[in-house]
Amino acid sequence: MRSKGLKRLAFFVVFLIPVVWYLFLQLFGSNNFSLELQNPVPEGCLAYEQITIASKDDSLSVVETNYMNRVIYGADKRSANLIYNSQEYFDCLNQPEADLVLINKEGLWGAYNLNREGVDQLLTELDILTLQQSYGKGTSR
Repeated sequence: MRSKGLKRLAFFVVFLIPVVWYLFLQLFGSNNFSLELQNPVPEGCLAYEQITIASKDDSLSVVETNYMNRVIYGADKRSANLIYNSQEYFDCLNQPEADLVLINKEGLWGAYNLNREGVDQLLTELDILTLQQSYGKGTSR
């Protein structure tokens, strides 16, 4: 009989811990996202009014084409402009090694390589920047 009471107590405690942890995080936790501006657009470089993803217009391998298709789909889904620029534009922005840049009228928000990690980071930061510009300086979720 006594072991049945201990089992019930252990069962109650084990299921109570996640509930208490969730409530603690809801009351005292903070989940804010903010993207920092890396650089203003230098004089002489083309700046864009809306959020824009600029890509190099050089030839792509099959794997890079798949990543670029993800960027095209993500930009279309998030209503961001996608443009193709030459290497000279990336040199003007001081990002000669980058394949993609995230820019708008305020400046350069990020530079990315055309690989899985770079595309994932670009799409995540594009979401954050879109929310940041919609709701103000930082975003909360």
